[in-house]
Amino acid sequence: MAMRFLTNSTVFRLLLAVVLLSPLPLGGNRPWAWSLFAVAIGVLLILWTALVLSGRTRTAVPMDRLGAVVLPFAAVLAWAFVQTLSSVPIDWIHPLWPEAARALGVPVMAGISVDPELTHTAILRLASYGGVFLLAVQFGRDRARARETLVACAVAGTLYAVYGLIDHFAGWERILWLDKWAYQGDLTATFVNRNAYGAYAGLGLLCCMGLFLHTLRPSRQASPRGAYDLAETMLVRAMPFLAGAIIIGTALLLTHSRGAFLSTGLGLLMLMAAAVTCRLIRPTAAFVVGGLVMAGIGLAVIALSGEVTFERLASTPAQAAADESRKDLYRLTGDAIAVAPLTGHGFGAFLPAFRMYRDTSLALPVVWDFAHNVHLEAVMDLGLPAAALLYLSLAIITISCLRGLMRRRRDHVYPAVALSAATLIGSHGIVDFSAQMPAVAATLALLLGVGFAQSWSTSTDSSSSSASDARPGVKETAKAEMPPPARRS
Repeated sequence: MAMRFLTNSTVFRLLLAVVLLSPLPLGGNRPWAWSLFAVAIGVLLILWTALVLSGRTRTAVPMDRLGAVVLPFAAVLAWAFVQTLSSVPIDWIHPLWPEAARALGVPVMAGISVDPELTHTAILRLASYGGVFLLAVQFGRDRARARETLVACAVAGTLYAVYGLIDHFAGWERILWLDKWAYQGDLTATFVNRNAYGAYAGLGLLCCMGLFLHTLRPSRQASPRGAYDLAETMLVRAMPFLAGAIIIGTALLLTHSRGAFLSTGLGLLMLMAAAVTCRLIRPTAAFVVGGLVMAGIGLAVIALSGEVTFERLASTPAQAAADESRKDLYRLTGDAIAVAPLTGHGFGAFLPAFRMYRDTSLALPVVWDFAHNVHLEAVMDLGLPAAALLYLSLAIITISCLRGLMRRRRDHVYPAVALSAATLIGSHGIVDFSAQMPAVAATLALLLGVGFAQSWSTSTDSSSSSASDARPGVKETAKAEMPPPARRS
């Protein structure tokens, strides 16, 4: 009976709700929050599968298109699980376990991972992001749902930015009902870390700008109303997205996160380059739009916060010391990689593993629970082969989006936004760990899924359907079994 009220649209909108609400509980970076998120995505996958098996919906993107992405991703999850097992070759076992056995005087469950429980948690989180991607691919193949996804991300990004701006200028220094215990004076919205919120804000800004450019795309049909239609499009349909971009951009600058600011700039450059490449806008228009956004953000910041923002974005002695510490952090992470380059130290187990390699060069009294470089940390955790498979899966997605950008005649905005989002998070991952925040990772997976789904023409689907119809024993057999139509007397 419950299945009667379950539709594809219901599951799609539940997916949007789960992803867009994930930033509310402190960016989703709490055990109960990411566990609840993983359960919700698992339930949605089960519901969608039930709809497919019952014939109430179809698989929009077949496995032959997804296989190149899914197989290496699944291999990474499988390897991470192997890292938690004790039944591995003795040469693979982490050296910490034999030392622990000698110190305790009793046998211990040994494996590759320094902390199997942390590895199980990391597997759960990564699998949930994969679930978001798979559902986004299936739902994002529909043009209307792809646009709804992009609009929802833009609206959510704007609303979180509005909340952050109100909290910042009201001087509340709160995250929802909690008093801030870190980053006082920085805008973090519902996140704890300003850099993580900066990356999330950047994703919302890219969605707003992508929709703004898409709305202003040249019309293929000439209209006698000409200038009037252009003015109506600009003021009614396009300006709300530009206003959202300016609001989010202002919130981004007030985070005072240099990495997020620069990475968002790279993402915007990628978006503009993609828009020019697919002839969504002309090069001169791209410069005008970029200048318009920067001018709007600059005026907003000057009017609201004056020179304080720009001063905090500038380098200071404290920031220089922190940058020097990160260089030592990267060096020590490289040393850890050299010890176990093939097996890794355990997916998600950076914190306990890094303690073995930390030395006095890291003088600051800071607990380094992340490597502040997601690429180095992935290699340290998983080992080079598994990390290469993970990045192969991501590379196939981005290459597909790039190909769609070159070949498609319409709907370029979705692969363009996906490429720019990957650029933002990938570049920010060189200096920080925003990609490891559940809300950021889930939003990125959603945008990549929609971009991947819209990276080939619908004519390809038609040709695939025709090819399946032409297979012997499928449609022909069915037609042969049908009785001939009755003749009219």
